[in-house]
Amino acid sequence: MAYNGVTAYKESVNTMYAVEMLNYGEPTVLVDNLAAAMPMIKPKQVLVKQRATAIDPYDVKFRQGLMGTDKATPLIPGSSVAGVVVAVGAEVTAFAVGDRVVASTHLKSYAEFVPVGQSLLAKIPDAVSDVQAAAVVLGGQTGYQMITKDLAVQPRDTVLIQGGAGSVGFTAIQVAKWLGVQTLYTTVRGQAAAAVVQAVDPTLQVIDSQTTSLQAAIPAGVDVILDTIGGDTLQTSLAVLKPTGRLVSLVDTMADSRVTMGYLQSNGTQLAELLALVAQGQVIVNIADTRPFNAANVRDFQTRQHVLGKLVLTFD
Repeated sequence: MAYNGVTAYKESVNTMYAVEMLNYGEPTVLVDNLAAAMPMIKPKQVLVKQRATAIDPYDVKFRQGLMGTDKATPLIPGSSVAGVVVAVGAEVTAFAVGDRVVASTHLKSYAEFVPVGQSLLAKIPDAVSDVQAAAVVLGGQTGYQMITKDLAVQPRDTVLIQGGAGSVGFTAIQVAKWLGVQTLYTTVRGQAAAAVVQAVDPTLQVIDSQTTSLQAAIPAGVDVILDTIGGDTLQTSLAVLKPTGRLVSLVDTMADSRVTMGYLQSNGTQLAELLALVAQGQVIVNIADTRPFNAANVRDFQTRQHVLGKLVLTFD
């Protein structure tokens, strides 16, 4: 059976279940749609049947309109895909029906079926679950990219990760250790967050930003800083950054030659590298909670704050 003129998807379906965003605003704009239109795929895309999708800060900001309001509504939001390929476009060469895959998408992942460009996709290793894969797609991949590429961290570097308990920082800490960094600091807020990051690496030097100043904790300064928080945190970071150091912020920038702003450039190659580390046990994925995928659970997860770990929704 042909599906939109490409390799067949064997089940004869015209509609799917999705969670739609009716407008920008409060969580109540997220509603169930039991008969959303099945997506069409282009020649270089595959159709993924979802098994898991994570809640990311980007999803919340998008719903609130903080990422702009130019996209017409209603629409299907969501930014992480983990599932099985059920159809491939005519020009797809690296993936086949039945492959377990993961990707970060801009929108459309709050649905049973998601069209994804092959350049964004990575195969999920057998040792990695769908939930783990979905959980590292956005925040985890960002942390990996910042450490390995944007900051190009070397074993000799002294490194500070601002916000180590978040998904970006949590992965960044582990990737820095994997690269051989010996002197590694991270900031957290509170004892519970400190315990989470300390469990990953007992040698990690954890600074509770509620009780300890950076200058007191790091009098000698550091070579590299990843700022996942922004605002006043960026300014205080500069006080411990060496004159020849480098800082990447995911939130803010300033007129200092040592400071650049970092953006996730999601791609399948990068995701595959990160997933290999997860499969090898070099990167641990911290899951706070999983729930079945539906609008009520999406709304609930999007309203939770200061969660230590990822929130993931699963599909039957």
